[in-house]
Amino acid sequence: MKSNKLAVRLPLCFTLLFLGMNLIHSLPTQAIGFRNTQNPRPERARGGASRGEDICFSDSKTTTSSVTPLMPATNLGLTVAKRPTLLVYVPQTSAKQAFLSFEDEQRNHHYQTFLRLPNQPGVMAVQLPPEAPPLKVGKNYQWSLVMICGEYLEPDSPEVTGWIRRVEANSTLMNQHTLKASLEKASLFAESGIWVDSVSTLADLRRAEPSNSVYRSHWEELLQSVGLNAIANQPLLNK
Repeated sequence: MKSNKLAVRLPLCFTLLFLGMNLIHSLPTQAIGFRNTQNPRPERARGGASRGEDICFSDSKTTTSSVTPLMPATNLGLTVAKRPTLLVYVPQTSAKQAFLSFEDEQRNHHYQTFLRLPNQPGVMAVQLPPEAPPLKVGKNYQWSLVMICGEYLEPDSPEVTGWIRRVEANSTLMNQHTLKASLEKASLFAESGIWVDSVSTLADLRRAEPSNSVYRSHWEELLQSVGLNAIANQPLLNK
C-alpha cells in the first residue's frame, strides 16, 4: 500500500514543480530595461521643464518640486494605443486644476480639456478619454499640461510639455496590447522602445498591488534607467 501511495504522490510533486518552474520563467528575472529605438524628436520639440514654478509651488529647493513628465531623455515617447495614458509627476501645489492640450506639428489643435489635480503630490495618470480623437499612426503630437494657479490661465503659468508618436504595432505587440497588464507585457514594450505603454503598464500593476515588491522593484529600475531617480519612489495617484 505504501509503495502505491508513493507512486501517486511522486508524479503530483513533479507536476507542481514543473508548473512552478514555468511560472518563474514566465516572469522577467532581470530589470525591465528601456531600449530607445525611436527616431529623433520633432524639430520644434522643447524641454519638459516647468516655468513660473514659484507661483504654484511652495518648496522650490527639493529635487521633486517641479512638474515632471515621466518620459525618456528625448522627451518623445512612442505608443501603440489610440488614446494612450501619460504619466506626470505633480508636486504639492496650490493649483486645483490644469489645462491639457494636444496639437500636431503644424500646431493644429487635436484635443483640449481641463483636469482636476490631486490633493497630494505624486504621479498622476493623464489618459485621453473616449471622446478624444484617436492619435494617427506615424504622426507626432505635442502635449502640454499647464497648472492653473489662480482663477485663469496666465502667460507665466507653470507648463510641462512632451511629445508622443503613435506607431504601428507588429502582431506580437498588438496581442500584448489587448491583454491584461503583466510584467511580460511591460518588458516587451520596453524592449521594443514603446516607452509610454511600458511605463503605464507597470503603473497599472503597481496600483493593483501596491505592496508587491517585485512590481515596485521593476518600476524603480525602469524610471532610473531614464534618469527619473527622484520620482521612482513617489506614490502613484489616480487612474
